[in-house]
Amino acid sequence: MPLSSLASALVSSIVTAILDAPAEAPAPPQSVSVPAGMRTFPAGVQGGTLQAAPAMGQVVINGKTFPAAPGLQVRNEANRIVLPSMLMGSNFPVLYQMDAGGINVWRIWILSPSEIAALQSR
Repeated sequence: MPLSSLASALVSSIVTAILDAPAEAPAPPQSVSVPAGMRTFPAGVQGGTLQAAPAMGQVVINGKTFPAAPGLQVRNEANRIVLPSMLMGSNFPVLYQMDAGGINVWRIWILSPSEIAALQSR
């Protein structure tokens, strides 16, 4: 019967670990918001200028080339998802977010003039 006592010890250990776990949930990340009627951006976003539409798996922001995450999402001023190939022109004011590893650009938000003004006044 050593197996049942081992199983009993494992179950007891798991139950004790669950009961001793902290009861409070971690605090949600703070977001960056602009005045009413404008978008709310997640914590950890960075500002910059997107030099041109992302192409060939790369994004150029503030003159620095970053790899684009496989699921790169670009949102226009109306908060609609757009394909990078739909962006015409260059030098888009943006907020961008890196992936969990901090290597790839994962999300890009093209800013409207009113969002730029609101963020600059903060």
